[in-house]
Parts: sequence; structure tokens; C-alpha cells
Amino acid sequence: MYSLDFFLTEQKQNPTRDIVVGNDAGDADSIISAICLAFLEGKTPIVSVTRDTFVYERPEVESLLELAGISNASTKLLFIEDLELILQDSNSTVDGVRRLTLVDHNTINDNLHKFRHMLEVVEIVDHHTDEEQYLETCSGKQRNIAFHNGSALVASTTTLVAEMLLKRTNSPPPSLSTLLLGVILLDSVNLDESVGKVTFRDRDAVSRILSQTDWSNSALRAYLIPINDMKELTIDTNEFFSQLERAKYSPAFWQELPVERALNYDYKSFLYDRKNVEQRFGISTILMSGFKFMEKENSLLKTAEFMRWKKVSFLGIMFTFYDATTGDFRRQLAFCSDEDQWLEMLRDGLLSSKVYTELDLKEVNSTPQQMSGDAIQMHLFEQNKIGPSRKQIGPLLIEFFQVE
Repeated sequence: MYSLDFFLTEQKQNPTRDIVVGNDAGDADSIISAICLAFLEGKTPIVSVTRDTFVYERPEVESLLELAGISNASTKLLFIEDLELILQDSNSTVDGVRRLTLVDHNTINDNLHKFRHMLEVVEIVDHHTDEEQYLETCSGKQRNIAFHNGSALVASTTTLVAEMLLKRTNSPPPSLSTLLLGVILLDSVNLDESVGKVTFRDRDAVSRILSQTDWSNSALRAYLIPINDMKELTIDTNEFFSQLERAKYSPAFWQELPVERALNYDYKSFLYDRKNVEQRFGISTILMSGFKFMEKENSLLKTAEFMRWKKVSFLGIMFTFYDATTGDFRRQLAFCSDEDQWLEMLRDGLLSSKVYTELDLKEVNSTPQQMSGDAIQMHLFEQNKIGPSRKQIGPLLIEFFQVE
């Protein structure tokens, strides 16, 4: 089997009509699951964020790719703007249609809607609520969506890709094993039961990757430890996870990141109907405390500007971080709006809603401010139940706002 490095270089030079793309937030799970599944199925991986975003806002992904033996990754990958150029240059005929695999989401990203007539969704690998789109072209075994009864059945899409890989081979290549292992550990917080994300499938995937990979040829030399009287090697997953986690949650990185980049780092929009009117809100994930975020220069003003750019009047911000004093994993949740209707709904219904009870929220800060003649308010809550992530919070907010 040819190397992953060679595969990426070849796909960039000669992209196929079969492409794999993650969700528009473009986190490690979306990027790595797209790359690994594309390698497994001989398709072209597309990084679902811009090259600029990847270079400046995805330190843990670049670090992981380096550890998998992929240096200068940004020069070997195709990004969302490259896909748009490819589609623009194609005809709207059958010959121009791309067969699309969606990973870590199951509805085509907003920025690709204008090319909808040129995209045929033929496969989905995901762990979010099934929005039941594209059933005419993607059904049965091609629709691998690990979500049931309001809960994800795996912590990471890469777990699903790992399962697919391990069905095909008993000896996965170290480069793929490194990428998949790294993201499963990141998304499950090192298989930590107390966080509430890990499942038996994540644990099984990690166990099988570790035991079935020949790590002697791995680039992860700094993390190799001997087993079986030193006759075999495996990965010190605690050290490996710590390396990736330090890159992802680096306080220095997040302190330097401008407000608009922080908000856009992992952003997703949500649609819902209220009184037969379609409305939209957004949720950003930021890996620092809400208090530290608000210390950034002009944080509220720039948050208001970000909301206008995204054309939303309500923004949720999920703050995920490690407590500097105790080392505990914590979550905070902020609600931001510049319109009275949103604030009235929150004030009148939040305390009795599922959002409040299922997340065990406690308000810790309220900061109404007047800025350039526009009012924006940010209400910050401690999220005491740290298990629920955006996969649960997004649908909870939709349900809350749809109540008439």
C-alpha cells in the first residue's frame, strides 16, 4: 500500500470525482476523518476550512499530521476554496457532478449550497442527529450515522472510520493509526468516563488500533513503550494525548487569537421554524474560559460584528477549558444577542427549560453594554453537567426557540 504522504500529494494534483468533506467548523475530527476515509476508499479529501484558517487556527491538527509523518501539510491538502474553484470550473452537466461523502455532518455545508446541482451525496459517516436528507442517493449501509435517542453512539467520527479500516485489514498502516488514535483520544478526552463522551466503541477502536498496528515503523518514536518483555511496542496514550491537548488548549495560542478568529474557530449555524418563519442562530466553541475571552480587547464589540457577519441575532458560545488552579475539565456557556425577542425568550423561559435543567446551568456573569449605538448582551453560565456538547446543546436550543 502506498504511503499517506504520497496519496495526499497525488490527490491534490489529480483530484477524483469522488470527494470527502467534513463539516464547516473544520475541527480535528472533520479534517482527519475526511483524510483517513478518503485514503481508505480512494477518494479525494477536502479540508472543510480555508488554508488560512488551517495554518493559523488548527495547531493540534498540524501537530498530529506531523506525528503521522506528513510534513508541510498545508501544501499537500485541498481546502474548501480549492473545491469551490474546481466546481466553478466544471460544467453543470453530468460530467461535472461530484459524488460527495459527508463526514462528521449529514447536511451539505452552507458555502456549498450554490453548487448543490453539482453534488450527489452518496455516503455519510457521522455521529450527529440524522437530518434525513439525500435518502434517494444515500441509504442503507452507505448511511453510517451513529446517533440514537438524543445521544451520539461514539465520541468521534474517527471511531467510525477506524471501525471501517479494521474491517478491511488486520494490520492498519501506522500513519492512519496515528491520526485516528489521536483524534479519538482528543474527542473522548483520553477515554475519560467522567466527561461523559466516551463509549465502548471508542474504547474498542483504541484497543484494536494499539494492538493491531506495527508501531516499529511509526513516526511516534517519542511515545513508544515496550510490552511483552520488550518484544513488541505500543503507544503511551497518556503522553500522546497530552501532547495533542497542549497544542489544542494552549493558553498562549488562545490568548493571542483575535476575537473574530476565536469565534470562527469552531462555529456552526442552526435553522429552526418559529411561527412558520425560518430563523437561524449560531454556536461557537472556544477553548478558554468565558472570563478570559471577555478580557480580550473589544470582545463584545467584535462579537457583535461577528454576529452581523454570520447574519445571526443570537449566538451561543461554548467555553471548554481546564481550570488553571485545579486542572479540572470545565465548560461554560454564554448567550449573546442584540435583539429584544431573543433576550425576552431567554428571560421568560430559560429557567424552566430543558436547556437549563439538562445542562445544570448557573449564571455567573451578565454584561449588557452599549457599543456604537447598538446594544448587545452576553450572559455567561457555568455548565455544571460537562457531558453535553454542541451535538446535544444545538437541538436543545432549537426545541427551546421553536416553542410558541
